[in-house]
Amino acid sequence: MVIASGIIHGVIAVGALASGDDWLGPLSWRKPVVFGLSFGMLSLTVAWVLRLLPHRRWGWIPTALLGGFSVAEVAVITLQTWRGVPSHFNTETDFDAIVFGIMAISVLLVVLSLAIVLVWVLVQFRGNGGERLAVIVGLVSLIAAGYIGNDIISAGQAQLDTTGSIPYEVVFGADGSAKLAHFVGMHLIQFLAVLAIIAERHRLLLVALGSLGSVATFVSVTVTAYAGESWLAPAPSAGALGVVGIVIAVVALALSVRSFASRPTALEPQALLPVG
Repeated sequence: MVIASGIIHGVIAVGALASGDDWLGPLSWRKPVVFGLSFGMLSLTVAWVLRLLPHRRWGWIPTALLGGFSVAEVAVITLQTWRGVPSHFNTETDFDAIVFGIMAISVLLVVLSLAIVLVWVLVQFRGNGGERLAVIVGLVSLIAAGYIGNDIISAGQAQLDTTGSIPYEVVFGADGSAKLAHFVGMHLIQFLAVLAIIAERHRLLLVALGSLGSVATFVSVTVTAYAGESWLAPAPSAGALGVVGIVIAVVALALSVRSFASRPTALEPQALLPVG
């Protein structure tokens, strides 16, 4: 549902951009698109993870928390966009303040659901080694992204308190791309899940390679953001770490695709075995 919302609002956003509207800024059709697609992808990924876990009577709790409050987050952000007012840092009216509060609570409960799933994975995971590594690294990165998101809110609120206006874009320090660090942490799990699914041979090794590369990239953009530096002009050490991480991740993906493409199919002719 939230993915469908993101796609529909993507069409609206394209029309708005053609009319001269801004893609960035506190009031933009970008937000229903990005949040709808991001939370939709997150829900689908966690659904894949849950298939690799044993059935438990309390399993509905993290599922309900994640699904329900993902929908709530996307719904209130979309509502504010249709109302023509900013969703984040907007406490202009009592209603706006309530909406912003719902957003904060929703994100907190989504992160809580991810923490529950992570503990469940550590204790009772039923998948193979590659899947287990992909899920653990991905969930830890998601929770780290939640922490970064909390810092984004704190930085934006501080700027609002100082200037009296909602920030056009929240940055850490002078030019740290907080959103990029948050984005990489949010979607690292999807990259690793793809590797775990398509790697037919050497799955654990390829997922480990992908984890090394993607985590290195995540650390690079995060350190650069918190240093207040642009991701286009990072410190030499952080920049080198990011480049190496991207190269390793791309190699892991290429090898996984090659493994998937070379897998035997049911239609391939089999060699005749000698009889007797």
